Amino acid sequence: MQYSLLKHRIPAADRPRVVAHLQRLIAQLDRDIPDKDSERNLLLATWNIRDLGKAGKGWGHGNRLPESLFYIAEIISRFDFVAVQEVNELGPWYDIMAILGPDWDFIATDVTHRKLGGNGERLLYAFDKRKVWFQKIAGEIVLPADMLISATTGGSADKLAQGKQFRRTPFMARFQSGWFKFDICTVHLYYGDERGTELQERIQEIDRVAKYLASLADIAKDNGRATILLGDFNIVHPEHETMQALKKHGFKTPKRLDAPSNLDRTKYYDQIAFIADPTVIDYIDSGPASARNAGIFEMFESIFRPEDLPDYQPTAAATTEGKKATDLAKYYANDWRTWQISDHKPLWVRLNTHHAARYLASLAGS
Repeated sequence: MQYSLLKHRIPAADRPRVVAHLQRLIAQLDRDIPDKDSERNLLLATWNIRDLGKAGKGWGHGNRLPESLFYIAEIISRFDFVAVQEVNELGPWYDIMAILGPDWDFIATDVTHRKLGGNGERLLYAFDKRKVWFQKIAGEIVLPADMLISATTGGSADKLAQGKQFRRTPFMARFQSGWFKFDICTVHLYYGDERGTELQERIQEIDRVAKYLASLADIAKDNGRATILLGDFNIVHPEHETMQALKKHGFKTPKRLDAPSNLDRTKYYDQIAFIADPTVIDYIDSGPASARNAGIFEMFESIFRPEDLPDYQPTAAATTEGKKATDLAKYYANDWRTWQISDHKPLWVRLNTHHAARYLASLAGS
């Protein structure tokens, strides 16, 4: 982390407060996230960072504050690899990368064409180069004709039109950390509506990406690679059709992540799912409940807390939406701060990457 940038990006009058908030966030991360080590484990996360880069002139919730980018970077820095969804413009992301420092790199998609229903978002992978290396293979998933999605037509509620790609194209790439090789795909799938044809389209998107990757996963396993599918699926809850669409193709999710990840803890939108050697999931779920091998990071315990409203009240009140708010404290808690950080919380797992003993045993038996 390049904390020296605080001197250049945070006004002197604000710096003591920002430093205090960073210190509180660091203490929580120390408590809730395992330490990064050099070779035995990989800390992998997924995070939908709400509308990163979208704020600006005419955007009702105002720009992200410079300090918010330091908080986002601090959280990302505690992992080795992070799949990020909802990156709009790259300017703020480059600011985050500068704060993370030269040990970090990323690879991102272009935006999906708006005629496919995209809304200008990118997907990306950020990784600590000291721990993870990109294996030079990446691509976006394009469905074959017999797997195309039934799209809502905008007409009759029970009428569907055939032949649609994903509204935001899933992004797949290949990486390695230690002995652990993985093909990874991140998504931000269609939400639509809570019922009717738009919900069915959401279910189809989940089904198609899981089916597509499952068709490649056996080849990956034969070559010693895990297949990881993660991101924002807009899954309703673990027993819902949305989750069934993911799991029916063989993907497994860690038990410790069967918990809501949105702001008010009501939705299970974000997931990390695997088709891999059974030891991958066993390692995540093994040990007592207190073992820190997976979790959901509750960032608002340390930053932009309800009691911090006096620090931000003038800024929140000056936004277009803030001026309309009849209850500024409610607007701050439910809306404004989510455009500073996110309305989604980071999900993470710790994966075992030290397989030397297993490999040597295989050589001995060959």
